[in-house]
Amino acid sequence: MEFIRPEHYSPGKLKTAQGKSYGIGIIGCGSIANSAHLPAYRKHGLPIAACCDVSEQAAKATAEKFGIPFWTTDVRELLQQEEVGIIDLAIHPEPRLGVLRQIAEAPRPVLCQKPLALDLQHARELAREADRLGIVLGVNQQARWAPAHKALKTVLEQDLIGHVYSIHHHMRAFQDQPGWWWTTMKNFNIVDHGVHYADLCRHFNPSQEEWSRVHCTTAQLPGQNAVDPLIYSASVEFGPAGGRNPLMASLHFNNIVKASRSHSHTWWVDGTEGSVWCTQDTLYMALNRHKNVIHEIKLKGSWFPDAFAGSMIAFINEVSEGRKPPVTAEDNLQTIALTTAMVLSSQEGRVVERMDVLEGSVSL
Repeated sequence: MEFIRPEHYSPGKLKTAQGKSYGIGIIGCGSIANSAHLPAYRKHGLPIAACCDVSEQAAKATAEKFGIPFWTTDVRELLQQEEVGIIDLAIHPEPRLGVLRQIAEAPRPVLCQKPLALDLQHARELAREADRLGIVLGVNQQARWAPAHKALKTVLEQDLIGHVYSIHHHMRAFQDQPGWWWTTMKNFNIVDHGVHYADLCRHFNPSQEEWSRVHCTTAQLPGQNAVDPLIYSASVEFGPAGGRNPLMASLHFNNIVKASRSHSHTWWVDGTEGSVWCTQDTLYMALNRHKNVIHEIKLKGSWFPDAFAGSMIAFINEVSEGRKPPVTAEDNLQTIALTTAMVLSSQEGRVVERMDVLEGSVSL
């Protein structure tokens, strides 16, 4: 029995209105652009019209590496290129506001690297400013387009496992290498890397009901390089308080596992009619109506780089038809509220309510 085929979870094809070309202008030529964004666009045939970076060396080297016809250190010069129809904003959060204001001088739709910002106040400011300036702003939460995650979402949308009541994520990895930028970032494991899994927790919820409260614990090893904990465990509740809700989620990420052979990454989703779970290369499903059978589907492609193409293709397809981006700024604010609440919960040893974070009665 075939539940899913590669075309259901692959990056897809451009389907722009009237066949209009949307050349990509990438702002930020750092490691993520060179290792993920641009390889994905080249692999899947997306046109890259120009690149820009404050470093002349970085911009020039990136253009030469990927055969990009125009490079510059000036955002305004990039915007003068008629071939640039979409902006890939692949810079760190701090300068994004100023760059958005420059883009407003010759507006293009902007796909911003995840998350929109590392804290809720900054994210709101970016969302408000983009709206005021008339810029279509989407967020590149590209993990939603990783083959395993997109395949899992596709199966959930087929309603094969009945009412979903439990979502669980378990990941074991290592990111405590000395000298890397993330080891100096406050709360990195939650607000930057962990934001993928907080976002996917919301994304996989078939009811689309928002989370209500979270309790999060963390642990920090003596002598680790990272300034903040690299382990978290979060219990996410949906609906009213009282432990009688029809859905719960648990997220566990141990990012300081030194034994690499024990690394793993799995999602489990349980429903009243069965369960579906996935690693990064295989999707599994067990259904009540198929006793003693586990359906195993080997997946094609990989998160890096394919998800970056999937996110960009979906963004272009939607905005070219005048629709909202697949991940709007408003959507991303809910994910950032969750990571904010996780940090607060771990620091203060208590349950944190979503509305308290959103209404500003508590903050980092």
